[in-house]
Amino acid sequence: MVTLLEAPPRVAERPRLPEYGRSADEVGALMDEAAREDVRWRDGRVAGFLFLGGEDVARVARDAYLRFFMENGLSGVAFPSLKKFEDEVAGMAAALMHGDEAVGSITSGGTESILLAVKTARDRARALRPDVARPTIVMPRTAHPAFDKGAHYFGLTPVRTPVGADYRVDLDAYRAAITDDTVLLVGSAPNYPFGMVDPIPEMAALAADRGISFHVDACVGGFFLPFAEQLGRRYPAWDFRVPGVTSISADLHKFGYTAKGASLLLSRDADIFQYQGFEFANWPCGRYRTPNTTGTRPGGAIAAAWAVLNYLGADGYRRLVGRTLGFTRRLVAGIAAIPGLTLYGEPDMSVLAYGSPTLDITAIGERMERRGWFLHWTWEPPAIHLMLSPGHEAIVGDYLADLAAATAEVAGRGLTGAERERTYN
Repeated sequence: MVTLLEAPPRVAERPRLPEYGRSADEVGALMDEAAREDVRWRDGRVAGFLFLGGEDVARVARDAYLRFFMENGLSGVAFPSLKKFEDEVAGMAAALMHGDEAVGSITSGGTESILLAVKTARDRARALRPDVARPTIVMPRTAHPAFDKGAHYFGLTPVRTPVGADYRVDLDAYRAAITDDTVLLVGSAPNYPFGMVDPIPEMAALAADRGISFHVDACVGGFFLPFAEQLGRRYPAWDFRVPGVTSISADLHKFGYTAKGASLLLSRDADIFQYQGFEFANWPCGRYRTPNTTGTRPGGAIAAAWAVLNYLGADGYRRLVGRTLGFTRRLVAGIAAIPGLTLYGEPDMSVLAYGSPTLDITAIGERMERRGWFLHWTWEPPAIHLMLSPGHEAIVGDYLADLAAATAEVAGRGLTGAERERTYN
């Protein structure tokens, strides 16, 4: 099981700064020792946390990051190279997402992008709808927790609405939750739990009718869906093609395959973007303005994003997306063929969840973990969660073989002929 928040060590156990420095070799050996229990991500046995576009892509990102390792994205005057990289990355993404007038900035990750989207909507409402006293955010049950974090930080009330039996947005419930105090509506492309693109046109229309900001969380899909569409896949319109969409978040370090941490927040136009930043002048050093929540920003992450986008180009992204869609189809078919297992929802890309209406999925997962797989979970319903990138292509057969064996063990039955063939061949 994954625990994301660990308690700090007790005071008596806290390490102290060594009196004398260690050698570089000793430091490296200690780091290697510390990493011995880390997940085996290089062999594809974790379906999340990392997005593997290939060793060549990783090398481009790594080289660019190290080239600008010490530079600081806080100042485009001191480092016009980083400003060029950031502006061009935002411009390329805006074009992909049909935002002719869209502007934006690189953030430290999807959470910061979402926090800034919440802050932008709040400040925009303060300027345009000063009568709102208790601002709320309306979002489906499947929206990312970062929106609740943003509500907590910026003084808004989050309102989550139910999804239907098919795990898609219940539009009637969503509509009913909107009030005169609502300042932000949210949709996902796709949602993280089930990998489904929300009905963004219908949802954004509700926002446009009432002058409410609408944010599309495309942190997962922003650098996947455009290329899947170019390959012929069809999704509900989800980007700036949709009237009413005011902002989009898209993670560069997910299916953009750039170095961590890098995401984008795009606003439809400069009028909306003006509410994103922070400005202060009442101190001895004069005007201070940042577009993000951070001040200092690692130049390496900005440079790596620019380098990878230029290295891959649209053709490279189409190639990686096409491969991922292909082996995801094989994996989905293989899971569906194992007696007792079922897929939840109708995954639109390479994010999915599967469980069992008759078997203990936790027991199946424990057996998968014993076989060396690092699992992610959903709890409503209980399910194993996968987010797949090209680096997982080579493990599809092994994964299905182990899953078939683990499921058969829990079911107390022998393997079927097809399962036995997958397991031993």
